[in-house]
Amino acid sequence: MKLFLINLDRRPDRLRRMTEILDGLDLPFTRIPAVDGMQLSMGEVQRWGSLPPGATACFLSHRDCWKRVVDEALPHAVVLEDDLHLAPDAASLLCRGDWVPTEADVVKLETRLCRTRVDKGVAAVISGRSLHRLRSSHMGTGGYIVARKGAERLLALSERLEVPVDHFMFNSGLSSATSLTTFQLVPAVCVQDSYIGRPSMVLGIESDLLDERPPVKPRGIRKFWRELKRPFLQFSGFVQRGASVLLTDKKWVFVKFA
Repeated sequence: MKLFLINLDRRPDRLRRMTEILDGLDLPFTRIPAVDGMQLSMGEVQRWGSLPPGATACFLSHRDCWKRVVDEALPHAVVLEDDLHLAPDAASLLCRGDWVPTEADVVKLETRLCRTRVDKGVAAVISGRSLHRLRSSHMGTGGYIVARKGAERLLALSERLEVPVDHFMFNSGLSSATSLTTFQLVPAVCVQDSYIGRPSMVLGIESDLLDERPPVKPRGIRKFWRELKRPFLQFSGFVQRGASVLLTDKKWVFVKFA
């Protein structure tokens, strides 16, 4: 299975690190020069849509990978960003694609170390991991497999860019994401550095987009109201997850990295 690694020209440090990791796993890869938001004119950004320059550039970098899959008529390809940690046995999954379900458009390989909703049924088992149909939002485009038919659909749906690429692909509230047949690998085989190390990151190689998406911290009455609601929301979530497990063919799982 062909592997694409998205990397900015101005981040050779990340390329060196990922090259060492992938070479150590005996996983050959093709570097995809990332589109640099700092070099996009406002005219180019606005021509594509309403996203900020960095988010536009990130989306266009993934589009380049999808186009490669289509142009090269690849059955599947792995797409990785350059701020990942990979499991020691990643090669056993990423070197071949015969385990990927024929109906899959996308297989999400990463986790943000959170709960997400999946089918109880197991679509495949490989290297001690199970593959489930993804049924809720699970953001992040650090690592995934895209099938050719999935790449064709993604390209057709992204002629104008209105939301970040991870929301476009994995936000269950958006039609672009729900139009895809997406699977989740459990446990995940990769995780972005900014999630594995919180609150202090392991390597400090967080996404270059974080400056465009600064956290909004509530203050005053809004902060008080948020804290007041927290236990009720947590209990409600617990009840909903329990009901889902008992009454449906879906379940909530915490997607670990292993």
